[in-house]
Amino acid sequence: EGLYNQAYIDAHTEGFEALKQSVAHSTPEAMSALCGVAPDTIREVARRYANAEKAMIFWGMGISQHTHGTDNARCLISLALACGHTGRPGTGLHPLRGQNNVQGASDAGLIPMVLPDYQPVGDSQLRAAFEELWNTPLSDEPGLTVVEVMNAIHAGEVRGMYIVGENPAMSDPDLTHARAALGKLEHLVVQDLFITETAQFADVILPASAWPEKDGTVTNTNRQVQLGRAALP
Repeated sequence: EGLYNQAYIDAHTEGFEALKQSVAHSTPEAMSALCGVAPDTIREVARRYANAEKAMIFWGMGISQHTHGTDNARCLISLALACGHTGRPGTGLHPLRGQNNVQGASDAGLIPMVLPDYQPVGDSQLRAAFEELWNTPLSDEPGLTVVEVMNAIHAGEVRGMYIVGENPAMSDPDLTHARAALGKLEHLVVQDLFITETAQFADVILPASAWPEKDGTVTNTNRQVQLGRAALP
């Protein structure tokens, strides 16, 4: 039906013809059985999204933490670009965070390839500023993602872990692979509020402070910082 925005594609994208060819067989009828959505519904949603003056795509952990999570996100990005729904007020893509302070943790640099404020670890000038601030040398090599850590355990490159407030034995896209990796560790320390599935693999379990037990802040997806004060000693 030619629902894509050719002018936007020509001005801001590349590789569209290859993408168009690769999905030519993915008709609503062909995809209906795979996704459990009627062909007419697929067409209606596609027309509404493509023909809207402004449209946004929101998604949650079901997209991101799927076995093919990266490909899922890339497909949504390609869809938004094909329809010209990026780069304008009221358009874009918005992955919703899974827990209450994932945004704040990310802003603070708890992502393996960046420093606080999403500064790349490979930038020597930026890294030097943080080394001076923290009075310690920093590696210029990006760290490992959660999935990469599990692969590294299986490869014998990681032998011990200290896991705080995370439950990869339940949240990893490939649970069998992740649990086998946790079982291979020579030593595992887990610090959490509960005896989680990951804690079942631990050699040492340490307690953690819950929200009412400590002062701190939470940053929501809209970058609003919320202050919390301890209510319990």
